[in-house]
Amino acid sequence: MSPSVKRWTPFAVLAAAILLVVVLSFRPRVISGAVAMTFLGYTNLPGNNLRFALFSASNQAPYAIKRRGSWVEIEGTPDHKAETINPSLPGYPREPVLKPAGSFRVAIGEPSFDSERRRWRLSMSYAPYTWRERWFDFSLRRKLPLRLGSIVLVDTERLLSPTNNVTVATGWLTQD
Repeated sequence: MSPSVKRWTPFAVLAAAILLVVVLSFRPRVISGAVAMTFLGYTNLPGNNLRFALFSASNQAPYAIKRRGSWVEIEGTPDHKAETINPSLPGYPREPVLKPAGSFRVAIGEPSFDSERRRWRLSMSYAPYTWRERWFDFSLRRKLPLRLGSIVLVDTERLLSPTNNVTVATGWLTQD
């Protein structure tokens, strides 16, 4: 090895290490308006009188986002309700990751109990789909480790913390 290569090797290794730290510590800033949800109208299946509200969700952020969950809220009730879906209507199944400028449609059934005959809306929680999220998903599918000895590749408590999520909701809908 020539003397000039020996002299520059430590600097190249240091520069690569600094670059790696910068890349690994980069986290996209969560944009509160990154997801737009729009009510499109109502639909139902032929021969069935159950109404489903049709919504569109689109990613307005310059990065991919991951859906953490979605639920139905009924005005005046603190509890979240599970969505009522039908595999024959749009939005089933949904991919959890929404690419930049991506969108999907979903049909959600109206709450049907008499105690729930109030205004209601659909809410969705999401977070940026970072490299840590990608590794977490990849490692779970392939049963790979989330840590190598004392080196933590993905801190699941930090990753799944509610402070990393943003919730977006549609406007209130009334039942006729």
